[in-house]
Amino acid sequence: MLLKILKAVKIVLLIIAVVVLAFYATSKYKNRRISPDYYETYTTQDTVPEGKVGVFVMALIMPENLDPVFFKNIHHKIAKNIIPWPFRIFSHMDNGVALLDPDRYIEFEEFVPTRLVDPSGNDRCSDGEPYIEKYKRGEVEWVPPSKRIHRDISYFLYKGVKGGMPTLTGKLINKARIWYYDKGIKQRKLPHWEGSFAIINKTLARIKETYPDIEWRAESSLYYDRMKKKVYELLDAGCDTIVLAAPMSIYSHFEEFNSGFYHSFEYIHEWEQEHPGKKIKVIMAPPMGQFPVMRKAYLEMLKDRLDTLPDGSDVAVAVTVHGMPWDTFPWEAWLQFAPQYRDPLTREVKELLAQYRFGRTSALSCQDEFASHVWDHDNKYLSTNEAYWKAVKDGYDYVIGLPIEFFAENSDTLFNHALKNYEGFDDYKIYDPFDYPDWTVPFTMEFQQGQTRVIYNGVPVGKYQKYVVEAFYKAIDSVLVQKKG
Repeated sequence: MLLKILKAVKIVLLIIAVVVLAFYATSKYKNRRISPDYYETYTTQDTVPEGKVGVFVMALIMPENLDPVFFKNIHHKIAKNIIPWPFRIFSHMDNGVALLDPDRYIEFEEFVPTRLVDPSGNDRCSDGEPYIEKYKRGEVEWVPPSKRIHRDISYFLYKGVKGGMPTLTGKLINKARIWYYDKGIKQRKLPHWEGSFAIINKTLARIKETYPDIEWRAESSLYYDRMKKKVYELLDAGCDTIVLAAPMSIYSHFEEFNSGFYHSFEYIHEWEQEHPGKKIKVIMAPPMGQFPVMRKAYLEMLKDRLDTLPDGSDVAVAVTVHGMPWDTFPWEAWLQFAPQYRDPLTREVKELLAQYRFGRTSALSCQDEFASHVWDHDNKYLSTNEAYWKAVKDGYDYVIGLPIEFFAENSDTLFNHALKNYEGFDDYKIYDPFDYPDWTVPFTMEFQQGQTRVIYNGVPVGKYQKYVVEAFYKAIDSVLVQKKG
């Protein structure tokens, strides 16, 4: 009898071991790095154009008005690149209709809603009954914020019908519809598209003057069909070389090598398969941050701000980047590119501060995202919020936020990052809409916290944009100038 029990135990343990090993192997395979690694290709590429040359520009550019397709694609991109398997499976599930209270759409604790709307803006279900009535009967449940996202918002979920999309996509679209494109900004539209294409169009107009035979196209990297169409237009026009370029100071796997550039290579390879014997040369232009003129945009903006501050003031500058969970992605190309741009700019900020007759001065390098307790358990990285509060606690008269990775205001700068960066400030009211009527003037904000004036200095639009255009021109020209003949 004992032998039978031992034998049964061994079988059970063997089965458990097989299941664990199978799960481990599947997890390793599902979470493998995206291949090919176009950053490795970038470091070894031949950068001499051949034959007829086309330039294709892409970047994550947000639409001026709400487009659900954009937000569906951005959720898919995040799930693919950030969320590990098997959690990725759950992120794609349609568990029902994601609902928000249109008057209390940024909440972190459970509350009783007075009205509920779905991602399309409807307050009634497909059966005609208001969602709020279903909530009153206990058919709608409150869903708490994600524990993996600092300052994530809660939402409500009705499981009686399918949402027609992943629930988290529905939540994102609903948030964007109510907050980004309606109640969060008085103009009810975002400046990102106009500001980004102003840079692209001005740059490529100059490129066309210098190289009249160049063909070029540009598109937001979250519109895949449109990207493919424009890449095909360049190839159908007879281009033998395609130069890929992104108006970014720092390239990353997340935005370029696993996204914009990656998909561009896909479309080029598809075209090659449709045209046997035709081989296209692809060259990736360097990021704008490798050209010193890029740094002038932020230094001139900062100088104009510093000129308004009285002598003897204690002044701190928070040099901010978007941020990523670096310890989770130690292979990220951003980590290789950033020092070439961020570090010299931070040094130049310190040098600029030293030219004034201020009291104490400091320049802090920090990041808007992923430096909170959620991802940065050991507090290895300084968040923008921590940098601001450090200046407040140290008694500085001014602390100036200098966001060096953005060139036009978008949902991150205006909403998501602001929600984290100004956490705890007396003057920051989450539901107060921003007013930004003139997109050619940097958008700025100021908060008084104790004796410290906290200033968000905006991004280089208007008169400062010329430096960004010059940097982008130099990035593309550094490839085109190598063409022989």
